[in-house]
Amino acid sequence: MSRWVKVTTLDALQEDDVPYPFDADGEPVVLIRKGHEVYALRDVCTHMEYPLHDGTVEGFVIECAYHGARFDVRTGEVLALPAFVPVQAYPVRLEGREVWIDLEPE
Repeated sequence: MSRWVKVTTLDALQEDDVPYPFDADGEPVVLIRKGHEVYALRDVCTHMEYPLHDGTVEGFVIECAYHGARFDVRTGEVLALPAFVPVQAYPVRLEGREVWIDLEPE
């Protein structure tokens, strides 16, 4: 069952590899804009539960600022230790300039 939530607008997200934190209906979410694409992850590192938005983005990789775990922003896949568990990635859809994410993907 899907649960789509409007998070922000494209105008609030720069295309500059900056992770943006948002509260999406009570869930901590980090958004990363790459051109006309927006990616959404749960804003919690699976290693020690620190916020991912404090980290850096390079290409399609977000690195946790605290212990260096790395994740693919498109899938949440772990790319570098010390994390072992992927980060929840959320489907994103754009409606005009609005950014929506599905908090309960199937």
